[in-house]
Amino acid sequence: MNSIKEIACETNAGGDFYLLLGDFLDEFYKAAPEIQIEMLREKPDDMYSPEFVPFLAASAHKLADDCALTPPRWTFEHRCYLPGMKPYFGCDAKGNLRLLFMYKSPAEFKHRNLFVDENVLVRV
Repeated sequence: MNSIKEIACETNAGGDFYLLLGDFLDEFYKAAPEIQIEMLREKPDDMYSPEFVPFLAASAHKLADDCALTPPRWTFEHRCYLPGMKPYFGCDAKGNLRLLFMYKSPAEFKHRNLFVDENVLVRV
């Protein structure tokens, strides 16, 4: 995976969103800063699951912030925010795990009503 846009294209073609995101992250963290910004530049196509575009926007925003890059403009478009008031919780979290995600979720995700583990973009 060489771009955020590719994650959307491959997911829409039947690929697993989270595996594709992981492949992208592996490539992103190995790349030089001038390549990293290019990997985030192109906005993703619309996707079948309502949380995927906001999730990619939050991911691109967080990666840019973490690497001292300017977040791409597309990450602030209206479609990059979870529609309605219902939040998205990673791992289909319930109970106390939801509370933990609400507390620990990175600001770039919270801002879009997405609540995930604080290490959501960390690779080992």
